[in-house]
Amino acid sequence: MNKSNSDRFMVYLYNQQFVPSDANLILKKTRELTHSIGIIIRDCRISTKFIELDISIPKKENVEKVLNFFKTISPIKELIEVKERHLTKNEAINNAIVLFNEEKYWWSHEALEMIWKASKGEEKQLLNGLILVCAAFVHNQKDEHNVSLSILERSMIKFSTVKESIYYGINIDEIKTRITKILQNKKIIQFRI
Repeated sequence: MNKSNSDRFMVYLYNQQFVPSDANLILKKTRELTHSIGIIIRDCRISTKFIELDISIPKKENVEKVLNFFKTISPIKELIEVKERHLTKNEAINNAIVLFNEEKYWWSHEALEMIWKASKGEEKQLLNGLILVCAAFVHNQKDEHNVSLSILERSMIKFSTVKESIYYGINIDEIKTRITKILQNKKIIQFRI
């Protein structure tokens, strides 16, 4: 599908019963439901609070009509268009924290990446570490346990060169402690920042 002929959205469905191991099943089901109208469903991620579908809808399609297909799985919670956002550094970091704590790890990753691109030195390493934590939790929402652990290992490598313990209110030392426990136990436990 040509980018100019479609709009990209994150569709959020209420999560009433699903766990990350259901992500592939829901992805398959949503693709079957929308195949006839040319919807692209890139990904499905399962949070404790919602099901997140990354989709593209042809501009000619009625968004409400498309959302009706998903209601057969669970009621619609939210729809957010994926588009470039221009935020100050403080706004982006504050958004990233809120999004991370809401389990919207993909969006948190995006907010941090905006800052990371313009950063240098230790700050770039620190931001890359945080971005990797977000990415690990995105993979966890898709039941990709080993991928998540591998990415968390990479985040610790980035954090190993960081001297700063607090970054814009984010306790980096606490994050490193939590990731160390996750890696030791080989069990992903989501946390807030």
